[in-house]
Amino acid sequence: MDQENLDYLKEKLKYTGFDTALNEALEKQIKAKKDAFELPHTMEIDGKKMDFNLHFRKSNTSERYFLNKYDASLHNANPDITPKEHTFYNNQSVTAKEAFNLLEGRAVKKGMLNANNEPYQAWMQLDFKEKDKNNNFKIDSYHENYGFDSKEALSKLPIKELQDSTKSEWLVKAFEKGNVYPVTMEKGGKEEIMYVSANPKFKSVNVYDTELKMVKTKDLMMDKEQGKEVKEGQQAKKNQGPKMKNVPKEPKKGKGARV
Repeated sequence: MDQENLDYLKEKLKYTGFDTALNEALEKQIKAKKDAFELPHTMEIDGKKMDFNLHFRKSNTSERYFLNKYDASLHNANPDITPKEHTFYNNQSVTAKEAFNLLEGRAVKKGMLNANNEPYQAWMQLDFKEKDKNNNFKIDSYHENYGFDSKEALSKLPIKELQDSTKSEWLVKAFEKGNVYPVTMEKGGKEEIMYVSANPKFKSVNVYDTELKMVKTKDLMMDKEQGKEVKEGQQAKKNQGPKMKNVPKEPKKGKGARV
């Protein structure tokens, strides 16, 4: 058995989001020296059941094995509703959590390679209305030149975390992984916990309340603009400095007496 190959696959599984749960089964299958094998796995993500089936194959030119793809299946809370299923391939580098987010209907930003092997960034989102010949959902892709910038879109909303560079970085990363992320919004002079997710197709941000019901972003954006105007007005007053108090005028000098 190629120990280096086994260690590489273990790291690959860890990065993909399966941690060490499949390590023992993986080693057993590699020792069996089959040309190909599959590893099934079930896990819960955000309280919802996900089934995975990972496909491994041995190289045609060596004894090394590779993870070629995995099938992901998201179960609905209602058992009468058919699970959503999609196959993700190795070159897409989609993690288990990102697969969950995509099957939930959200978009994920990934690094990709074009036909000339040049790297670029693009958002991907599953179109549940259409399937391809392999019974996979059609993938809508929004290239970085499409014009949706995460930081710019989020900055239009009164999100408190954006004022902190570290929290802002965490927010953008989670946002681009397709997560529904909690933030603190300044609304009507008060702070409220809300949730945000990316909507690259419409170059916007989806906002939800604590019950995960959609919130109109127009009002939040107006709140931010009004708050900005108030702060700018207060700053302008500070910059003017203290007003001069009324100083009595010096009396006019009278004409001197002639001698």
